[in-house]
Amino acid sequence: MNTTSGFSDATQLLRCGDGRSADARALTDDELIAETVAVEELGRLVDARRLVLAAEIAHRSRRELAGEGLAARRGCRNPNELLQRLTLAGPSTVEMRMRLGACLRRRPTLTGADAPALFPAVASAVADGTLGADAAAAIVAALRPVLNTAHPAHIASAESELVAAATGAAPESPAPATAEDIRLQAQVWAAALDPDGVLREEEKALTRRGVRLGRPRDGVVPLSGALMPEIAAKMARLFDAYLTPRTGPAFLADDEGTARSAREGDLDARQRDPRSLDQQRDPRSLDQQRHDVLAAMIDAAARATDAPTIGGAAPTVLVSVRAGDLATGRGIGHIDGSETPVSMTTVKQFACTGGIQPIHFDDTGRITGLGSPQRCFTPKQRRGIELRDGGCVIPGCHVPAAWTEIHHVTPDRAGGPTHTDNGVCLCWYHHRTIDTSGWHVRMHHGTPHIKAPPWLNPSGQWKPATKSVTRLLSAVSRQ
Repeated sequence: MNTTSGFSDATQLLRCGDGRSADARALTDDELIAETVAVEELGRLVDARRLVLAAEIAHRSRRELAGEGLAARRGCRNPNELLQRLTLAGPSTVEMRMRLGACLRRRPTLTGADAPALFPAVASAVADGTLGADAAAAIVAALRPVLNTAHPAHIASAESELVAAATGAAPESPAPATAEDIRLQAQVWAAALDPDGVLREEEKALTRRGVRLGRPRDGVVPLSGALMPEIAAKMARLFDAYLTPRTGPAFLADDEGTARSAREGDLDARQRDPRSLDQQRDPRSLDQQRHDVLAAMIDAAARATDAPTIGGAAPTVLVSVRAGDLATGRGIGHIDGSETPVSMTTVKQFACTGGIQPIHFDDTGRITGLGSPQRCFTPKQRRGIELRDGGCVIPGCHVPAAWTEIHHVTPDRAGGPTHTDNGVCLCWYHHRTIDTSGWHVRMHHGTPHIKAPPWLNPSGQWKPATKSVTRLLSAVSRQ
C-alpha cells in the first residue's frame, strides 16, 4: 500500500469539503456500516505503524544506553514518558504499544543479522492491516508464557490457527473472530500447549486467594479479595439460582426469624469462626481461611433442600474433561461459566464430591451417548457420614459437617466404592490438599483413622478421628 496515498484517502474519508468532521447522522444505514468498516481498516494500519514506532523508540531508549538513549536525550525519564508527550496517549496505552511492538519486530543478533519476530505470523498480519492490535495483544499475551515450555512447532501452529481465525482465513470461519473470541481461543491453546502450566498457575493462585472484610462504612462492611476460579464459578452459579425473577427477592426474613438466626449464630459462633483454628499449625493466612470458609458455605447453600433450582436441578457447576486425560491424570479441565482452565487436581476434587457423567461425542462434535452419573454420595449417605464424623476429620480443623465435602478415601479409579465405609468429611481446603499436605486418611471397620504429617507425629501412628459429640460422649462413658 502506498502510505502517502493511503493517508490522503483517509483525510478525504474523514473530512468534509469545508474541513469539518463529517456528520454521521446524515449517513444511511449501509453508508454508516461501510464507513465504519473502512475507517477500522485504516485504523489497523495506523495501529500497526504505532506499534513499529513505539517499539523502535523503546529500543533506542533501552536502559543499557543510559544517558545516551533517545528518551534521556530528549529530557524524559523513560520511553513511556517520551511517547506520552509525543502521542498524548495515556501511559497504559503507550506501554501496550511498546510491549506488543517489541514482540512483533525483528530482533537484532550478535552477528548483526536480524532474527525473526517472536510471533512472525501475528507480525505479518498486523503489518498488512488484517489483524487488529487488540486481537494481536490477546494472542501474544496467551502464547508468550509458554514459549519456554511448549515445542516451537506447536506454538507456531497455534499462532497460525489463531491468526487465521481472527482474520477469517480459516476454512471453518464464517467470519473473522472478534478480539474477545480470540482471547478465549488463545487461552485454550495456551492451556493445551502447556497443561502443566495450569497446575503451576493454580499453585501460585492458592497463595493469592483470600477474602477480606473492611471497616464498616455507611452502615455496610466492604468485602474484597480474590477467589479461586472454581469457587467463583460456584458462587456465580448460586447467584444465578437466587437472582432469577422467579426466586427473587431471596433471604427475606421476619423479625422472629431474624432474631432466631441471630441467636443460633451466637451459639455456635466460636465453632464457625475460622480464627479458632490453631494458627501455629495451620499454614493458611486468615484471608485464606475466610476464603475456604466461604467455599464451604457456598457448597452448603447449594446443597440446601430449599435452594432454588436451575432447569429442574440444584445449582450445579459443570466441569468438562477428556476421558483420556482423566484416566492418565495429565491434562486440563474447563468449568462451565469460567474462562480459566483448571488442573487435574481440581477436576479430581470435583469428581470426588460431585460424581461423573460420561458424555460421548463423535469427530464432528455430535453427542452419541449419555451415561448415568456415577460416584455421587446420596443425601442419606451424606447425612450418615456427617453424623459419624461431626465435621472435617483433620485434627485442629473446626469446619462443621454441613460445610464439608465427602471424600472417597479409596478413589473410584482404584476400585473404591461410593459407600459410607469409604467416605469421610473433609473441608474444601483439606480435601484439595489431601494428596500433598502430609495428612493421611484410611478407613478401619467403617470408621476414619488419621495419620498426621511427620513434623506433627514422628511416630507415624494412626489415630481414630471424629468430631461427633455423640461418639465422643460414648468414648468417655466407656472409660
